[in-house]
Amino acid sequence: MNLTVRELTDSFLDYLRKEKNASEKTLVTYEQSLREFNNFLFEYSGGKELSADSLSEGDSVHAFLVELDKRGNDRRTVRKKLSSIRSFAKYLTKFEYVPRDFTGYISTPKARKPIPVFVEEDGIDKMLNMPVESPLDRRDKAILELLYGTGMRVSELCGLNFGDVDFDGRVVTVLGKRRKQRIIPVIGRAVEAVRDYLKIRESLSDRAPDDKALFISSNGKRIIPASVYKVVAKRISEVSSVERKGPHTLRHSFATHLLNHGADLEAVRQLLGHESLSTTQVYTHLSVEQLKKVYKNAHPRAGTPKPGI
Repeated sequence: MNLTVRELTDSFLDYLRKEKNASEKTLVTYEQSLREFNNFLFEYSGGKELSADSLSEGDSVHAFLVELDKRGNDRRTVRKKLSSIRSFAKYLTKFEYVPRDFTGYISTPKARKPIPVFVEEDGIDKMLNMPVESPLDRRDKAILELLYGTGMRVSELCGLNFGDVDFDGRVVTVLGKRRKQRIIPVIGRAVEAVRDYLKIRESLSDRAPDDKALFISSNGKRIIPASVYKVVAKRISEVSSVERKGPHTLRHSFATHLLNHGADLEAVRQLLGHESLSTTQVYTHLSVEQLKKVYKNAHPRAGTPKPGI
């Protein structure tokens, strides 16, 4: 019996429900994707219900992916729909409705890297000029100055020990991913903020503070990333409406602002501790306004036109 693709889709969904005990969320995702695929096949074939045999070459799947792209679906959505079709194809192969997996040669579209979220320079200035009224404020200011002043990861900041900051040489030594050590220059303001924090460090806790950790919490123990996230999110919320407000946003801001001011991409890569330059290239975006400023300042005919011209 040569069943249609639509009938086999019903059979597959029933199989997921009864044999695989798939969750309702999974079933909804698969059904939506496969129903859309079925409707496309109906149009693709000129208004006919296709049989499983017609899927054996995979051309219709490729055509469906092209159509999804034309409709403006982002790559994440396309990947999700293709994943549903792949599972369907495995089911058809397993129960010998088709001789082989017709999705085998189709490559999964790579997800686009999201453009990093960053805080504008005036927002950073406002945040770092916050009033310092308590010992905790001094610690938080030092944390913010270091994160933005060096671009280090939150895990690297939490892992800092006494001696990792060279106040005279104005550099900080961090332990990055895969325990790779790197040395980052530190701006004077960040150095002074850390100096001020160290003066009141012991007053942050009634307990004996960790004798190694540079930054501690009110319990005297080494500060954890979740605590740093709260500090950063609170401060960014006061100066910016960006969607993401964690420590990584300050890392993004550090890289973006350096590039906007003419820093070399390779230098930024080394400062961030990226292994590949392609990872750093995501920061090469410039805002439209920044591009306009560069264009206006650099193009010889971009000034105000003379009267009569």
